[in-house]
Amino acid sequence: MNRIIKNKERQKIALALCIVFVIIVLANWWVSHSMTQVSSQFASVYHDRLVPALDLAAMQERYYQNRMLLEEHLLAKDPAQQRRIGEQLQQHTAEIDSLSAKYEATYLTKQESQDLRQYKQAVAHLTAVQAQALELSRAGDKAAAERIYKAEVVPAFDRLLMPMHALSSLQQDVGHELYASAERQLNSLRMLSSVVVACAVILALLVGVLLQNKRQQIKIKPQKFHLN
Repeated sequence: MNRIIKNKERQKIALALCIVFVIIVLANWWVSHSMTQVSSQFASVYHDRLVPALDLAAMQERYYQNRMLLEEHLLAKDPAQQRRIGEQLQQHTAEIDSLSAKYEATYLTKQESQDLRQYKQAVAHLTAVQAQALELSRAGDKAAAERIYKAEVVPAFDRLLMPMHALSSLQQDVGHELYASAERQLNSLRMLSSVVVACAVILALLVGVLLQNKRQQIKIKPQKFHLN
């Protein structure tokens, strides 16, 4: 009878250890999976939100510089000065194209893709009317160049800023969403850590109780009855 009781106690201890072992293995897998997700989300905040936001700001700065350079070109009469201004315009345009291609290669939401298409359309129109104004300015027809600048270039520039501002705003909104998601993942990890600690405490108590019962049973000696 004592042997059967001891076997049952061993089975209980073995079962408890197996359950806790399975819980710890699953918890370890979930922690690794969650940490990978959190790392990916923080990397996305940097590569797909922070860096593009800085690139968009640099693009807007170049567009404003180009607008000022175009105004200088309309006022410049010296061919050498006009060539210098034209070279600066080309350099800024090349930088804008490079930053735009870099931004397009990042992860884009559906709304960002729509705003990017509008931006490209606005850029194409601005480039066309700006080229007309520059051509007239180089030819010496400053009056016609100024008319195109006021009637075409300025409105095209204003229309370009709308999708760019929308894209800049989205960087902050999506960045907040990614940060909130990472925070939820971290909260889950904290909760899981608490569960694992609780399981370890329960296991320790369970083993302690079983061992205590075993000691008590060992101390109890069977009484011998003598028949008269």
